[in-house]
Amino acid sequence: MASKTRTVCFLVYCVIVRVAELSEGASKLTHVVSSNLSQVLSERCALLGVPPYGDDHVPELLASLQLIYERDHDVFVGQFHATADQLGVPSLSPANGAYPNNQSILVLYKRNVKDRSCLIQPPNAAHHVHAQLYSGDLSVDSLVRFINEECGAFRTTERGKLTRAGLRRERIHDNLYGVSRDEDGAECLRIRMPNTSAFVHDYLFRSRPVVIEGAINDWPARDKWTMEFLLKKYGNKTVHVKLTPDGNFEGVESAYLWQGYRRDRIPESVRAQLQFPDLVVVRPASAEMKFSQFLDLTMAQNKSYSVYLEYSSIPYYMPELTKDVKELPFVEGLLHKHHFNMWLSDGRTLGKLHFDPYDNLLCQLSGEKRLILLDPHHNENLYEGHIPEAVLSFDSSTSATFHRRQLLESTSMVMSPVDPAHPDLQRFPNYSKASKLECTLRAGDALFMPAFWWHEVQSYPDPLEHRNLAVNFWYEPVLTKEFPCAECRLNFNLFYRQLLENQLQSPED
Repeated sequence: MASKTRTVCFLVYCVIVRVAELSEGASKLTHVVSSNLSQVLSERCALLGVPPYGDDHVPELLASLQLIYERDHDVFVGQFHATADQLGVPSLSPANGAYPNNQSILVLYKRNVKDRSCLIQPPNAAHHVHAQLYSGDLSVDSLVRFINEECGAFRTTERGKLTRAGLRRERIHDNLYGVSRDEDGAECLRIRMPNTSAFVHDYLFRSRPVVIEGAINDWPARDKWTMEFLLKKYGNKTVHVKLTPDGNFEGVESAYLWQGYRRDRIPESVRAQLQFPDLVVVRPASAEMKFSQFLDLTMAQNKSYSVYLEYSSIPYYMPELTKDVKELPFVEGLLHKHHFNMWLSDGRTLGKLHFDPYDNLLCQLSGEKRLILLDPHHNENLYEGHIPEAVLSFDSSTSATFHRRQLLESTSMVMSPVDPAHPDLQRFPNYSKASKLECTLRAGDALFMPAFWWHEVQSYPDPLEHRNLAVNFWYEPVLTKEFPCAECRLNFNLFYRQLLENQLQSPED
């Protein structure tokens, strides 16, 4: 009898201890309720357990995960006190808001990345969540793999240490290139053709511009794409061209120069988000014409305006020309190409200060380009922000007259209002802190211009051909950022996660 009593007492003791352990595991967890979920997701991806659990080990499991990710800026782990219809998971939203019996519910929520591109947000945009029900093994190893993959994290189960790929990413973020004050006005670095490893680790991963001298000297296009060849091949093809009265493309000017401008034309909810509501980005006029007509205008010496075939898709308009160029060997098969464009003008164009959200290889075939480059690390010095758009109109039937009539009320561009050649330091005093590089791109050269670098591009004609001709490749960026956002920094683009995990080890590895 005494033996049975001791056995029962021992079992009761074990139950008490187990309950205490579970309570301790649950008590260590950070708790989230539906009212503060949006705040959590504005900063990080989240894996949340939803009590009650069908498995008693889940609180301990979540506590272990919380320790692994406690120093991670991308991941939050906790416990979510919510009804089924508050979870945002369609399969767990029955009419009565009850949970399935005996199921341990773990839900992963992606970080809500703010849509900074639009000044008018759709209703409830801030409350929209991307929820995914976890259906794998209830083990630390499986959940860490799942979280790392879905949240872009790089943690191990060994006390949350970074994986090798995570350490590489950290080194990349710590080693980004910026233009120092001592370099202000210096020439871009010029090199000969690099191998892939040198390009990746010295320039691509560092977000560092570089001119590759003679990179396209062996392209058939160098000798083949004469004006006579292009006229014969594509003279009857209709192309879309841009026109401006002074050769300046997409500069910023006072909105008061435009007919019909009124201070109250912009809704107050939008106006409140504009740093400079009295300015507009001047978009060039557009025209559809035969390629032969465009070439005639390009070669005309006494015209009072500038005409430009800019970012015109070669695969779409002139697919036969793709065989006359080739991707540069140090990026071929490495980067994902989005666009391949032609840029053709009389060589008297100025592309005003802007950035592109692509890694760019700009290849000069004829003429010369001179660029001013500013890094994307101090956008507060450039007053980056939304600026309303306005579009020039062009009347060719009279005397080739431009009009400032079309103010766009619903669209804007993320631009800098600063004119680097003539900065208004009274209005934009921070620009005095900006440091720039100057790059010269000659025929045969290629410029690697990393995504989000600000640039202003002055073109000059070839003295014999009287034109400026270039092509460029726009690639998915290796380093990306949110914009407009002065405080947002470049981050490694997880589209290229395999570059961190499997390829191109750096010398430090």
